[in-house]
Amino acid sequence: MSYTRIIPLLTKTKSKLTVKEFQEKINVVFHDFEANYYDDLHKDMWESLQQQFDLLVQDGLQYITHRTNLKVLDIGCGTGLSSELLLNTKIKPYVQQVTLLDTSPNMLKFAQKKAETWNVNYQVINGNITQITELYDVIVISSVLHHIPDLTTFLHDVSQKLNPNGLLIHLQDPNSDFLKTEEYTKRVDDFKKQNPKLTTNNTNIFFKKIKRFIKRLLNRKDYIDLINDELIRQNVIQKRMTANELWSVTDIQIASNVNDEINGISLHFLKHTLKDFTLLSTRSYGFFGVLKHDLPSNFKEIEEQLIQEKSLFGRNLACIWQKNQ
Repeated sequence: MSYTRIIPLLTKTKSKLTVKEFQEKINVVFHDFEANYYDDLHKDMWESLQQQFDLLVQDGLQYITHRTNLKVLDIGCGTGLSSELLLNTKIKPYVQQVTLLDTSPNMLKFAQKKAETWNVNYQVINGNITQITELYDVIVISSVLHHIPDLTTFLHDVSQKLNPNGLLIHLQDPNSDFLKTEEYTKRVDDFKKQNPKLTTNNTNIFFKKIKRFIKRLLNRKDYIDLINDELIRQNVIQKRMTANELWSVTDIQIASNVNDEINGISLHFLKHTLKDFTLLSTRSYGFFGVLKHDLPSNFKEIEEQLIQEKSLFGRNLACIWQKNQ
């Protein structure tokens, strides 16, 4: 279980919490702060993920269009990006209600503002999957699985909240089965040689970009300092954490300088864990280590070709499943 990876940090920061409490508290504080800048930071997702939602809905819509009153649950909804992109697809006429679920109160504030423009019934819930009491027809999990320490328990809980024949859509997951393949690494290396100044799939480069962006906006304390201030104020930690240490806790399924184990989200693991589901479609994207938004035009053409071919040798994994009766 991934919780064991952060036990050394629990000791180092002199935290008096359990390891589970430690991870949850840091995750909430981090994302509460990031909510203020999330949409600006992730313009690449806004402009690239619509296609992935369109394709996944295209792959699965036929299995659920016998109903016109679908209830959607967006787990880890963040600022509402995923639900908005989903409602931009052909599924919207069938959706009656969207439930926005997140552990970050500040993320939910931004999500609610978006939801007010959707012309769809909605509710917001500040909490986690264990606090959900209803059943849903569609569950969306976007850019979330890599934040979950115990994926087996989490996915079991997700299954319990989905109606029979309901759809599970997840995407923007680190594609661990293919990130170390020769095909992917050669493609990324070739891209880096031709575009040395562009962001690559190196996680640390991405986080440095976030750090520079927010520091520029704040024009004062580094945002890592501010997060540490709040964690100390809440008695989560007694000793300050570095940026890499924080990210190793929040993005617990992704390799970092603190923990360089091979990890990510494995399709093999998902198939083994989601035994009560039928996998309707698997897709990948980010074939050069970045989203299409950040690619030069010649690489965008190759990215698009690989997407249409349903190649799986990309940085990110996207799937749509149907729960069995």
